[in-house]
Amino acid sequence: MTEKEAQGCLPGALPDDLLARLAEEMAEHGIAPAWEGRTLRAELPEGRAVIALGSRGLTARVTARDALHLHQIREGMAHLVEHVLPGSAAALAWTGDLDPAGSMPPNLQLAGIVSVDRFGSSFLRVELSCPGAAAFARGGMHFSLLLPPRGRAPVWPRIDARGRTIWAEGAEALHRAAFTFVEVDPGRGRIVFDVFDHAGGPAADWIRHARKGETVALMGPGGGEAPPGDVVLLAGDETALPAIRHILERSDAGRRGHVILEIGRPEDRTALTAPPGITVDWVLRDRPGAFWQRLLDAPLPPVGENRFVWIAAEQALVRRAKRHFRALGIAREESCFAAYWAA
Repeated sequence: MTEKEAQGCLPGALPDDLLARLAEEMAEHGIAPAWEGRTLRAELPEGRAVIALGSRGLTARVTARDALHLHQIREGMAHLVEHVLPGSAAALAWTGDLDPAGSMPPNLQLAGIVSVDRFGSSFLRVELSCPGAAAFARGGMHFSLLLPPRGRAPVWPRIDARGRTIWAEGAEALHRAAFTFVEVDPGRGRIVFDVFDHAGGPAADWIRHARKGETVALMGPGGGEAPPGDVVLLAGDETALPAIRHILERSDAGRRGHVILEIGRPEDRTALTAPPGITVDWVLRDRPGAFWQRLLDAPLPPVGENRFVWIAAEQALVRRAKRHFRALGIAREESCFAAYWAA
């Protein structure tokens, strides 16, 4: 199979430490880049990227096994560049094996609402009809849901002549939110996921009033592979409950560890299928700091074990947890700290 290739360029005078900052950001995302002189090389499951910094700016050469993965690597590059150098990604232009200008991104699939039902006391279970469901059968447990403004025709993202994804703005701007798959059925063309139903949540408000047949869009899969490790510590609030359920249901029977879940009410507890060696601790949000204290008191997977710490919750708490567990010796490669929302 012939690989696809694209070349990117971010022109201008850029910081001398830009490559070092990109390397650090890659490491935070679980990518282990290698230095080749003044060039940064990243081997990825779906391809590779070679990045250099010279007198005319930043250049990148990315290759992948197909157009979809080439697009995803380019989008990942743009995200990294924007994170370390805010405002710069808009100037990153691509040439090579690009999707036709005006086409929708290859990782975008349109879907229709089939049903929205109550799941437990605090979730809405959504079933979608998606002819392209097979695209989500592999490659991660998360996806991005794109919701159009009520009362307006959807304006889905398009690829421009420079290989960049252009999003609608203003009154036509889409709401984007990340969710975890409950089920992907390529044969039936069905996708199922859960939405935490809380007041003021844009996605929950949209889904709560959704009508059968309404069109939404999905992008992905968006990474978030189920964490490795024979001994694990998993923790999160309601927004992380679908992901933790997904992880537990796909865990080997011999996996051991501890799960901490923060909920608002006792009735928010839901049945979880977990290996017998994993204990689940439900923490009520009735006392300030209770969830954080439970994290501090949690049994740490011991040194020498194949261990992993996975925490997803509000942004500020996740940052504190990351500092705490790093200080305890939990390395980058044996942890994931994800901010699912910001206060």
